[in-house]
Amino acid sequence: MIRTLVALALALLTATAQSQNPTAAPKSRTASSGQTKKSPAAGAGQKAAGSTGAAITIQGLCSGPARPAAGAAAPACTTVITKAQFEDLLNTINPTHQPIAPAQRQQLAQRYVDLLTFADAARKAGIENKPEFQKALAVQRLALLQQIFLQDLDEKYKTPDQQEIEAYYKDNLTKFDEVKIHRILVPKNHPSGQGNKEEFEKKASQTADDIRERAAKGEDVDKLQKEAYETLGITNPPPSTDIGKRKRGMFPPQEDQDIFALKSGEVSKVEPGNSGFVIYKVDERQTIPLEQVKEEISRNLSQQKMKSKVDSIKAAVHVDFDKEYFAPPVAPGGPPIPPSGAHPVPPPSPIPQAPAPKPDGAPSTPPTSTAPPSSTPNAPPPSPSAPPK
Repeated sequence: MIRTLVALALALLTATAQSQNPTAAPKSRTASSGQTKKSPAAGAGQKAAGSTGAAITIQGLCSGPARPAAGAAAPACTTVITKAQFEDLLNTINPTHQPIAPAQRQQLAQRYVDLLTFADAARKAGIENKPEFQKALAVQRLALLQQIFLQDLDEKYKTPDQQEIEAYYKDNLTKFDEVKIHRILVPKNHPSGQGNKEEFEKKASQTADDIRERAAKGEDVDKLQKEAYETLGITNPPPSTDIGKRKRGMFPPQEDQDIFALKSGEVSKVEPGNSGFVIYKVDERQTIPLEQVKEEISRNLSQQKMKSKVDSIKAAVHVDFDKEYFAPPVAPGGPPIPPSGAHPVPPPSPIPQAPAPKPDGAPSTPPTSTAPPSSTPNAPPPSPSAPPK
């Protein structure tokens, strides 16, 4: 049973769970691999197909000795997977119950049939008794134990009680600050790229300072945004100044701090950005009511408890890795080759080299080797050549 689920999960999860939370708890974590129908009248404890409905019927597959059907001369093997069994299977490999399209459901069903068919053939061929199968099964068993343990933890912590939620809300009121704001954007560069960039940016900075002072005195921000574009000679339509409601943490850290230090009606200082100068005006601010953030708090508490438990489990063990055994491999006649993806570190030169003389004001650069590149993958760069005598 476990072997079937492990194989199916490994084969199908890439198709159904790429966007799922691997620690989410499924509704059911057990699924029958199907039931073998030896004959219409046989099968003690087996429900009739009509009571649950057959989702998949596999002719010619049976997991045990076949019995002849009533009135039949030869044995007939038929494996029936009921709708309830197939749904239970989907719940196991799709624990967060993401929507599965009908066409994909049939693809999953066909893949499951293939797994059952080849598993049956493998058993008959004695694959279960091979050492490599037992070793692979042991590793997969560990992975499955970890997965289901984490799912159980998620189920345990996913619903904090009301008192915890209320306490979190009171202790973190500033996290639920919300402002309704307008933004004036003064570009640093002309959209067409025309003119001197330094001069344009200087003029944009002066314009932003002037606009900011007038906004602080109460002038209409839409009018000021339009005027800023006209002053800079930008014919493109200016952006809307109304950016709606924003919660704390939705802006870059410095802007976030400046904005949430303002009261209703106040204007921020000129905030320099990559593409322009920004001015914010706070129209309203409020603390979001508890009922509107209850689910968010519940998720935060659940994640905190989950992380705390996982960290405590990891902290209970200490690992020592043999440095010599796990050291990077050494290339013949060279230093250790770094792991794939790492930047190779050149060996230190035994004789320090002086850079060649450069014209006044020119940056000094280290000498480069003229040796041809190594053809060995991940090989370290060649050692610098000896300094001229």
